[in-house]
Amino acid sequence: MSRDVTSSPLRRLGLALRGLRLDAGLTGQQLADRTALSQSTVSRIELGQAMPSLSDIEGWGKATGAPAGQLAEIRALAEAAAVEAISWRRAERRGLPALQQDVADLEATAATLLNFQPVIVPGLLQTAEYARRVVLSGYPGGRSDIGAAVASRMERQEILYDEAKRLEFVIAEAALRWRIGPPPMMLAQLDRIASLATLANVSIGVIPQAAEVTAWHIHGFAILDDRAGGSPVVRVETLTTGLSVTGPGDVERYRQAFTLLRESAMFGDEAQQLIRSLITSMRQPGERALSGAPAVAGY
Repeated sequence: MSRDVTSSPLRRLGLALRGLRLDAGLTGQQLADRTALSQSTVSRIELGQAMPSLSDIEGWGKATGAPAGQLAEIRALAEAAAVEAISWRRAERRGLPALQQDVADLEATAATLLNFQPVIVPGLLQTAEYARRVVLSGYPGGRSDIGAAVASRMERQEILYDEAKRLEFVIAEAALRWRIGPPPMMLAQLDRIASLATLANVSIGVIPQAAEVTAWHIHGFAILDDRAGGSPVVRVETLTTGLSVTGPGDVERYRQAFTLLRESAMFGDEAQQLIRSLITSMRQPGERALSGAPAVAGY
């Protein structure tokens, strides 16, 4: 899933509203206290992760004493953001396989892919059953095209075997421990990760739960770099939408975050040992993983 947020209307709207708050000398909590919004909603709006209503914008303008002209510009941004949201919903109606193909087309343009995931196995490393459960989790009521979406995701994985590409994955140990299915399915998934890590052009690192991580790691992201005829893109997926971030400054911040996260990860033999310890602990419930990290209940 992806949509271009190179200065997207929703992101620009959030930044503009944040500017009003800062100009008024208010904290996020103070603004929330003066409006009908919660502090967390204020934060999500400013980050471009939530769409404010027109009444929210009016309240924001009143709380910050925004000039009429500036507030009119923000209303225009809100209208553009609303149009963008409608466009995304229309794109989703094309079907999940089509959205997977959009991602595949984007990945095909990059010679280097850097992927960080804190709570889920990256899509390019997923087994078919793991992928099916991940896609289904986003649509609890079910969809008729989930099977086709999984098939499309499996086709995307052909990029792993392209020696002209360099793919690097940094995965939190928690993502490997998070059970989204029964032990046999998880065992197959862990075994696949261990196998793919042997590919010459694929590097897989695991951040142990016991590691002290000071780098930013709130959500997963993928950096598509060294793109043929294009600038780097950072893909971020949420429950309802996908973002493609291309602003040079934003891309560089993600690149710096990935570098720091990589420094906290185990690679090579150490990563393989950690993965194998998780496999052992899953096959023998109650045993402690060899990594020294506390065993998750039921492992």
